[in-house]
Amino acid sequence: MTPNKQVSPAIRILRGERDASARATHLEAATEKYSVTTIERKQMSTTTNFKRIALVAVAALGLGVLSSVPSNATINADSVTLSSATAAQTTAETYTASSAVATVNFFGAIGDSVTLTAALTGAPLNSTALPILRLVDTSSAIIDSAVETRGGGVQAWNGTSASGAIGRANVKDSSVVVANAATAVAALSSSAQTIAKYAVYLYTPGTNTNTAAPVTPGTYTVKLTPAAVGVGPLVGATAQTLTITVTTATSASTTIAAANSTAYMQSVATDAALAAQDSAIVALKTANGLNAGKVANIWITAKNASGVAVAKIESVTATITGAGTLGAGTIAGATSTGRSILVNPNVDYVVVFPDGNSGVGTITLTGQTSGVLIATKTVTFSGTVATKYAASTIASTDSSVIAVGGTTKVSVLAQDADSNLVSGLVAGTDYWAFSSDPLVATVTNVTTTYSATTGYSVIVTGVKAGTTQIVFGNASTLAASTIKSVAAVVRVGSGTPSNVTVTTDKASYAPGEKITVTVTILDATGLPVVGNVSYAGIFSSTGIVPSVNLTGTSTIPATSAVADYSSTSNTKTYTAYAPVTGGAVTLSYTGGTALATANQVARTVSFSVTDSGSAALAAVTALAVTVASLKTLITTLTNLVLKIQKKVKA
Repeated sequence: MTPNKQVSPAIRILRGERDASARATHLEAATEKYSVTTIERKQMSTTTNFKRIALVAVAALGLGVLSSVPSNATINADSVTLSSATAAQTTAETYTASSAVATVNFFGAIGDSVTLTAALTGAPLNSTALPILRLVDTSSAIIDSAVETRGGGVQAWNGTSASGAIGRANVKDSSVVVANAATAVAALSSSAQTIAKYAVYLYTPGTNTNTAAPVTPGTYTVKLTPAAVGVGPLVGATAQTLTITVTTATSASTTIAAANSTAYMQSVATDAALAAQDSAIVALKTANGLNAGKVANIWITAKNASGVAVAKIESVTATITGAGTLGAGTIAGATSTGRSILVNPNVDYVVVFPDGNSGVGTITLTGQTSGVLIATKTVTFSGTVATKYAASTIASTDSSVIAVGGTTKVSVLAQDADSNLVSGLVAGTDYWAFSSDPLVATVTNVTTTYSATTGYSVIVTGVKAGTTQIVFGNASTLAASTIKSVAAVVRVGSGTPSNVTVTTDKASYAPGEKITVTVTILDATGLPVVGNVSYAGIFSSTGIVPSVNLTGTSTIPATSAVADYSSTSNTKTYTAYAPVTGGAVTLSYTGGTALATANQVARTVSFSVTDSGSAALAAVTALAVTVASLKTLITTLTNLVLKIQKKVKA
């Protein structure tokens, strides 16, 4: 039995071609002359040989294709790196220059693509923040696009052609990719490395996913996972882990900063929230009982280190030591609740109450959680009756020298047995003031506004020139008073000139230096006159005359009048400038007709001007004298040494 041999397709093709060729030749030979047939066969023989060779080659290629196994391309030199394994954010930040940067880098054919996905693997309890990728730089890349090769070019299917300059990415979604969403990095060139850099940070999902900062402080762990798209496995790129630490932003801090916070205390009649300073509070202890009348209120404006009064800033602990109790709320609605309370700053007042004890109550305001000292305030509680006055009385802001018909205030501080200030006293009922000489000045005992600084005041009116003493007592007569104050001296000055003096502020001046000339008009007792008027006839018609020309603009009077005489200093000052050359200068003046006859005489006041040349000459002269004296001493010493040498030789 003949073996069954399989014939390959190539051999079958060759046989078919040979049979077809023979049939064609035979047919043509039957219809044409022999000679022609013979020539055609020779030609056919050559052509057929070339066809046979070609068919064998095609068959061989076909067999090779059928026997080969398809293979995919592979991305090369791929990597994902982090600029840092750790990063930091605040609850007021998203992307910053300090955000960690993830870099995707690979080398592949046009259209090869690598994706990167950010996911959260760890976060603080109750946090809703997620990681986000923000494109910051590219090179030879197309970002977040479906890429396909068409006619030798690259088309980016997000609607933007990728035929632009290499290295500029076609980006959508504002260059931002949210958590758990892959961003694709596709190769724009097969002759350059493809690079894309993403900033990695946290955000809180919401209507604006690009700018909502994380809310919860703590440690977050972010995993960055790369993957290849349809081109085989990645070679070197592996997942990276980033740790982001979120802290509370300074602007959102709930910790009180004492430097940026204020606390003002006022009486209950004044709103401390509207104040810019404290009032000294002195109150009676008699309004005792926990819910008794209020004596002061404190308003706390609490801010953090950024100067922001955040809504949830920490509470304040208000504690009072010594006398008094505290309450919180509105001024009108607060009730005394204890000696240490919690207060919501920027919302509630701290209200101070008496507790029946005299003494000083010290209120300390501190942050409840931070312990930051915000402020310390004091309130003085006293008994109802003064048992003594302060060691000295206080003259008012008016001058202690007044004119006839002029007034001033004299004040006194009342104290209880423990030296606590006493408020609430009434002039003519609880205290009186007396003038030692009512013919010089009288006292009007009218209740004035109490001041914790100056106490109780009375009005003193000048009657005639002279001096009197004002004394406070606790009875209607000084003799009957068991409590008396130290006397305050008040002088009633005369407005009638009798004499005048002229003085300079220095005895020596540099060339061109400012000179202050003071004119004092005196009354018949030799004391300065009192008034704020212009006096005529104080000098003769020539006024004050300098012995040499003064430099600059001089205001010293050149007539007999002294204008705008001060009732505060009871003097008048003028300005002049020293001459530019050294020497003695004299100011001459003669008393005018407004003065007493005995004082209408000529007088002078002198000063010197020392210039640098005179000073240098004086220094040189003094040095010459010193050198001459030294030379004499050296000569004497030399002679003495010679004598000693002679005696030694002998």
